[in-house]
Amino acid sequence: MEPRPGVGDAHMPMAQMPMTDALAPRRSRLVDLMEAVRGLAAGLITAEPGRDAARLAFRLFGARAMSVVTLIVAAWFVDIEAFAEFGVYQSCATLVWIAIFLRYDTAIVAASTDRESQVALRLCVAVGAVIWLVATVAALGVGIGGFIRLKLILFFPVALLMRAMLRLAFALTTRGGDFKGLGRASLVQSIVQPAALVILIALPLQDDALCFVLADVIGHASGVLYLSWRRRHQFAGLAKGWSWLALGIVARKWKGLPLYNLPGAFLSLAFVMSPLLIAPLSAAAVYAGHVALAYRIFDVPTQIITASSTPIFLHRLRPMAGRVGAIFGRHVMVLLILFLGAGYAAVAGSIIAIDPWLDPTELADLPKVVPVIATFQLFVALAAPLNDSCALYPQQRWLVLVNGLAALGSVAAAFVALQVSAHAALVVLATVSGMRALALGELLRKLSRINSHSLAQAASAR
Repeated sequence: MEPRPGVGDAHMPMAQMPMTDALAPRRSRLVDLMEAVRGLAAGLITAEPGRDAARLAFRLFGARAMSVVTLIVAAWFVDIEAFAEFGVYQSCATLVWIAIFLRYDTAIVAASTDRESQVALRLCVAVGAVIWLVATVAALGVGIGGFIRLKLILFFPVALLMRAMLRLAFALTTRGGDFKGLGRASLVQSIVQPAALVILIALPLQDDALCFVLADVIGHASGVLYLSWRRRHQFAGLAKGWSWLALGIVARKWKGLPLYNLPGAFLSLAFVMSPLLIAPLSAAAVYAGHVALAYRIFDVPTQIITASSTPIFLHRLRPMAGRVGAIFGRHVMVLLILFLGAGYAAVAGSIIAIDPWLDPTELADLPKVVPVIATFQLFVALAAPLNDSCALYPQQRWLVLVNGLAALGSVAAAFVALQVSAHAALVVLATVSGMRALALGELLRKLSRINSHSLAQAASAR
């Protein structure tokens, strides 16, 4: 009787097996991996989350394009000093805006029940009111002291209030999965704010910086009005049902947000802005200008990706009573790196390709910094939704540790810039950015798995 095919080969030493047979298992695994990646890519594009992200990104791209075009037009009619003055004002507003709710607004999205989410909304209103009053008094002190013009600082409380209300409206809209509303709100703001700026510049105000401030208030107010109207049923019941006991319970449950997530948010912001801080301190003005320009170029797709993907992540991964929580997998991380990496590589390659046309200009050396800045921004774009998604879970200590280590990496990069070169420092920052994104991906996978198991155990116990 002839042996069945393959039976005699089962015990054959690897060295005696034919080369094609020895490589067959590896080739089969490679084919399976390629098929899996292709399937995941198709799913990312055609599945509901992918379509939602694409629609939101398209609206945000339109919003960003209109804002940039209108700002360029306005730049012809205002003094360049107004941009710098408004930049300081806007930076102060952003810093206070990050802390105004002590990050408790994340609990609005992360709450497992609608009742807990409503209590978290009331907690944000209570905490935000106190911090807003403190910030208002401090801002008036800064204005009276002459650090920022009093005429501008008088509008600071209104600007901060509009930003805070828009943040709450975005949190409620994200929880409800109303991605169309998020995209339309961004479009509304991107139309109203630049239009208001152009109209104000045309008026005889004789104060360009004040025009920027007023347009900022009007633009944020338009987004607040639109989203408040869409979520009016949730805001309608805000005045009823207040309970200090319920507020205390939610505050204690999510105490990791002010204790760990808030410092982590500032550390994350410091790391993301580090290239703009390190380059001017350690390099020639021309090189620092190239770094700043490349940073701004890649910051546009980074902001669009962040703004379009973060609500999808938050809505899909948020804990929900009655169902097992979703788990962030490593295969999704790999696919996102490949997908976004291809896009950033295409943009970087386009800039490098026009290098011959840049030689006669001041941008001659721009392509030299493009690859490293593109790598840095790629992982910033990838890390942003992961960082915000980790805030969905009560365990926040590891999140602040990851961002703290990244901030220490910025300090190390500054030392490298002073001792070696600014370009070497950018390489260090790009490496740290990649490590930070991978660490956040692993942290999100761990936290989502813990949450999924706890929800499954709670469901089985019932």
